[in-house]
Amino acid sequence: MHASDLIAPDLPPLRPDDTVGRALDWMEEFKVRHLPVTENGRLVGLVRDTDLVDRNDAKVAVRELMGQVELPYVRQGQHIYDVMKLMAERGLTVLPVLDPTGTYLGAINEHEALRRLAEAINIGEPGSVVVLEMNQNDYSLQRIAGIVESNGAKLLSVYNRSLPEGPRMEVTLKVNREDISDILRSFERYDYFVKSTYQGSKFHEDLRGRYDELMRFLDL
Repeated sequence: MHASDLIAPDLPPLRPDDTVGRALDWMEEFKVRHLPVTENGRLVGLVRDTDLVDRNDAKVAVRELMGQVELPYVRQGQHIYDVMKLMAERGLTVLPVLDPTGTYLGAINEHEALRRLAEAINIGEPGSVVVLEMNQNDYSLQRIAGIVESNGAKLLSVYNRSLPEGPRMEVTLKVNREDISDILRSFERYDYFVKSTYQGSKFHEDLRGRYDELMRFLDL
């Protein structure tokens, strides 16, 4: 899934001559804290609500704030992981997308990016989650997948996270079965440390509920 697949078709860019008041109105309408500014099809900035509030005057144009705007963007072919990484690092609610020549194609909002990421990692699919902890040198996705599949199950997604305490890592697995007792026994038999598990339909309903709550919060 690429950046071009995540563009929100209804999110308009500002023009340098648009007023600060219009920018703030659009931010409220689209539930974002940033908006791209374009001129002649090129990205010239990304304005933040905090920069606009202090200059909320009908006569003030966005152009007058261009000296303090950011200019983050992604190219159309970058992966959704690159999109989420940049949005998280910069605290962005909107991220512009450019083609290889620098032409502005549109913008991604955090709501749609989170929704599509949830689809990519199969958050809506029933099943269970297993969290393993291991030394980084012991990690082998082929071996882990083999253990899961040898018990008649499938991996829906895998997420790795380095731990602060030395060369350790967590590996979070989403498995397409609710009863994973045989899989857990296999992991223990192969000396994998099962740190935690979340099994069955109750976990799925709770996870889905938390996701829906997050989406409603972003819509506020």
